[in-house]
Amino acid sequence: MELSGNDSFTPHSSSTQLSTEQEFIISKTLLTHESDVIRVDCKILFQAMENVMLYASNSNNTVEVHTLDSIESFATKETLEHAIYKLSRAILCECHNTTDMHARTIVLLEMLGNYRWDAKVVLILTAFAINYGEFRLILEVYSHNALAASLAVLKNLCWRNSEALRPQFKAMEMLIKEMVKLAKCVVRFEGLLPLQLVLHDDHACTLMAGAKSKIYLATYWIFRSTLTSASQITDLIAMNQENSNTTVNAAWGLSSLALRLSRLCSSLRMQVDAYQEQIEPKLYEKLTVLLEDHTKVDNQELLHLFFSLNDDFPLKESSSQEKVGISTLKHKVVMLLVSKPDLLPIEQTLLLLHQTHEHPDNKNIEQDYEIMWVPISSSETWTLEEHISFDYLSNSLPWLSIRQPWLRNSAVVKMIRHEWKFEERPLLVVLDPLGSVSNYNAIDMVLIWGPKAFPFSDSREKELWEEENWNLKLMLGGTDHFLTKMVEGGENICICGSGNLEWINEIDSRIKKLKNAGLQLQMIYVGSRNSVENESMRTTLADINKDSSFTPMKVQFFWLRLEKIKDSILRAGQIQTFANYETMLERVSELLDTDDDNTNWAVFGCGSSNDFVKLKGNKIMEFFDRVPDWAKKVATLGFVGAIRSVDDEVNGAVACDHTTEVPYDEGMVQGTVVCDKCKRVMRRSIVYKCDGSK
Repeated sequence: MELSGNDSFTPHSSSTQLSTEQEFIISKTLLTHESDVIRVDCKILFQAMENVMLYASNSNNTVEVHTLDSIESFATKETLEHAIYKLSRAILCECHNTTDMHARTIVLLEMLGNYRWDAKVVLILTAFAINYGEFRLILEVYSHNALAASLAVLKNLCWRNSEALRPQFKAMEMLIKEMVKLAKCVVRFEGLLPLQLVLHDDHACTLMAGAKSKIYLATYWIFRSTLTSASQITDLIAMNQENSNTTVNAAWGLSSLALRLSRLCSSLRMQVDAYQEQIEPKLYEKLTVLLEDHTKVDNQELLHLFFSLNDDFPLKESSSQEKVGISTLKHKVVMLLVSKPDLLPIEQTLLLLHQTHEHPDNKNIEQDYEIMWVPISSSETWTLEEHISFDYLSNSLPWLSIRQPWLRNSAVVKMIRHEWKFEERPLLVVLDPLGSVSNYNAIDMVLIWGPKAFPFSDSREKELWEEENWNLKLMLGGTDHFLTKMVEGGENICICGSGNLEWINEIDSRIKKLKNAGLQLQMIYVGSRNSVENESMRTTLADINKDSSFTPMKVQFFWLRLEKIKDSILRAGQIQTFANYETMLERVSELLDTDDDNTNWAVFGCGSSNDFVKLKGNKIMEFFDRVPDWAKKVATLGFVGAIRSVDDEVNGAVACDHTTEVPYDEGMVQGTVVCDKCKRVMRRSIVYKCDGSK
């Protein structure tokens, strides 16, 4: 049966109003389809194909290049490259076949019998794009490129009057655009089908059934249009001279096909839109309900809806590149690192690594949680730069990542943006083992406490602040594991901050003299957060901190952690203020504000003790000038107490009326007692208490 050139199919025809011709096409097309076993990553391949088609039609288009290596195919031993090559050769062979166009179209459809419908249309268009792109490229450049000119001679493309072929070229370009638009509808529809399998919506099922017949028709006419276009290119190559009648007839045939495809595309697009509008809100609703459902037995259903609708192994492990299924996340705390494809700023990324994968205590909990990177593009279509960034980072970082994040359903992306308030800043959303959100952004607490923050919930963050005190361990912890050991070991430490290199070099010289005199004191220079990128500053940082392994990058960690400490305190305080909320906020704000004012400052402390002294400006040099005065007090008052006593003598002590009662024992030796509140030496006073109640 040879099909007519006119299509009775209109945008308003329903799935039950098919013409005899359309029913014949559908039945023959379905006979070529054996199964949906072979799937292809259609989004990237479609984009690569579309680039060729659009560039061949308009040289002003911007082209993004993807390699076929990055495009996955499933359930087939044949490589994608080989499948496309075979198909492109088959198209050329069928161009020379003398049977009718319908029979030749069926032959091409049979070659892809085991492929999904979206894979069929994308593969046939990709195979055609190779031949069409080569044809148009030679025509574009042969007049000024020697290699192209030689190829044009061999392919008989050196026409003397190409202007006569312009109507035919324009008609072919119009048909190609319609093929691409129609194929895009097929790809959209196939991407939505897995939703129906899990949501079971009756109305959506009706819409889906109505659209399927259009999918079969669309597939057939894309194959046939591809073959028609390829045949005309073959005829042009074989033509010895331009024939105006032949050209007009060819252009009319292509235009008729373009109109047919345009009508079919309009009808199919309406049905796909209706199906999407029906099914995606159901997915959004299902996700929000599951997130709030605390009766779930595990996290598997939720994670399946999020990531595994189109792929049984949606994740990948960076070191082995092994495909991973969501079953590996069962009964674990799952931390979803949601960001743009370029992830976090470099210092945040490195500190996150430092506080998780590289942290010495991580081995104690690593079997109980997983970090999964979920990159989301700023637009609906991923750019080449985003693909490159994702490929590099997902292959480098020691976390799980989504293998094909561009395949995420738009309802999932919409839910993340609206419900979790994802915009530009990264989020670390924590799902407990049952799949409920326990923290909408745990980045701050992970950067501050690392594994100690497990299970990374909001309630755990509040617990940590209830237990925390402002001391050197909080200020320096998490920036350098060696330095953390020094703090835990009770060593005397001086943290200095300044953007004045001359001043800091003088401080370094003074501290070295103290160390040579026998005082155990480790200096840590942190520069200033606004000048840490300055090359001379980085050189000074590296030189002064060479004995402590406190590198310029760890200095950036220091300032970043201070900012995160302040953010975390403010967020925890919004929910419910904790015991030392005001004190903690005041301490960290003071340190950050001092840096903003470009003031020279130093903090002196001893190990994990909550006792420390902060000096600013000229007071620091006064401290060094009065070494003989405070050094003799270290034995009785301790390092920090000795410094404070000298500072009180110079600037006057702040009034404190705190008292402490020490019961008298026979033979008690007189000693020094330090005030628990202001940390100064207390004056001894004898109190007699009547014991008559005994």
